[in-house]
Amino acid sequence: MKKLLCIAVSLIMLFMLTACGGNNDGTSVSDGTDGKGLLSSFTAETLDGEKADQSIFEGKKVTMVNIWATFCGPCINEMPDLQKLHEDYADKGFQVVGIVCDIYEYNGVFDESGIKTAKDIVKDTGVKYVSLLPSESLNEAKLKDVTSVPETLFVDETGSVIAGPYIGSRSYDSWAQIIDEVLAK
Repeated sequence: MKKLLCIAVSLIMLFMLTACGGNNDGTSVSDGTDGKGLLSSFTAETLDGEKADQSIFEGKKVTMVNIWATFCGPCINEMPDLQKLHEDYADKGFQVVGIVCDIYEYNGVFDESGIKTAKDIVKDTGVKYVSLLPSESLNEAKLKDVTSVPETLFVDETGSVIAGPYIGSRSYDSWAQIIDEVLAK
């Protein structure tokens, strides 16, 4: 009985280290063909209060869109690696854009303490890439279908999904391998 309990606890811990909820089999759950134009039309604000829309993707061959939450340890733990990828692959037409998904209340108002928490996380992890706040149009386009975080997808300069979504966090090397494959397409 103790052995079974130890195995169960180990499996739960492994799951919690890589994703906060949902499926995490380490593979893409979509080939991207069902999400063409998924983020081709939206408006939002950045954590810094700037206006943003789909033009954020223009001029970039590939954008990694990382959907994260302030309560998600694996999300936060991978953010320094995502920043390094953002920097290391910038000359190849690549960027990272984050979307913090858990600070939008259902009545359409942002949770100000959640925004402060998100800003603190971004600062503490050294993230310089753009982090978007959820919006009604982002919710309709994608966020309403997110069942676990982090969830990451790759889009082209029109906001069309070209790979993903990928559920769960990954190391720098694991993401680099995926990015190399996406950039080679």
